[in-house]
Amino acid sequence: MCYIKNISYACIVALFACCTAQETVQEPIIIKPVAKSWKLVYADEFDGSEYNKKYWTSYQTQSWKSAWNYYVVPNDASLAEVKEGNLYLRARWNSNTDLPETGAIQTLNKLSFKYGKLEVRAKFTSSGVGGWPAIWLMPQNPVYSGWPQGGEIDIMERLNNDSFVHQVVHQVDGNSNPISTDSKPVINASDYNTFGIIKTPNRIEFYVNNKLISTYEATGNKKDKWPFETDFYLILNYACADKGQSGKYFWPGNVTSTANFPYEMAVDYVRIWEEQ
Repeated sequence: MCYIKNISYACIVALFACCTAQETVQEPIIIKPVAKSWKLVYADEFDGSEYNKKYWTSYQTQSWKSAWNYYVVPNDASLAEVKEGNLYLRARWNSNTDLPETGAIQTLNKLSFKYGKLEVRAKFTSSGVGGWPAIWLMPQNPVYSGWPQGGEIDIMERLNNDSFVHQVVHQVDGNSNPISTDSKPVINASDYNTFGIIKTPNRIEFYVNNKLISTYEATGNKKDKWPFETDFYLILNYACADKGQSGKYFWPGNVTSTANFPYEMAVDYVRIWEEQ
């Protein structure tokens, strides 16, 4: 009996202590992130029969041809065609030259933005080995001259038939050594996906299908030569490799078969918002 009483008394004391402790514990303060408020300032739904020349122009042949623009054919409507509410960017194979021909358009000197949110909805309707579609930004008014000193923001690059895309940023460090940062988010390869960024002072956030994928900030060795505090213009293109004839290095590798040509990316819309 005494043993039981002792246990009961101890339990009562412990219970009282526990209740007293619970009464003094404060609920944690939960700080919710402040949602950004956006104002739509530009939208292209590609509802007409050609892309809007007020904002877009065909990418022109460059004397310093790089791998992505090596086979661009300027001013060819069949390589950058607007119909049925989409812009169709294509890479086709020329059987006479045994070389690819690719489409590209840009907003250089027509449309650019410094800060805000940009989103592009697109679908890969046909793809294959050597294909390299991209949605990307280059500086309209570079802080530093040259590449990659001036910076490059690749919102989407897809290689071949990959089930993921690349989201890449290029610049240099304080000693002018190239820096490239790459994320590889998975996509729905058979349907539309949205690719976007939110660009704010000293920060770039990358999104796929409204999911934050990665963040790039002006910190560490990126800070001294951060080139992104200026306005950038947009490029849409479907680049393609050859079979090795040019001797150039193409990131997706060389074309091994022409059976799936033309390769094609359908762009449903381009939208840009400013923060309110």
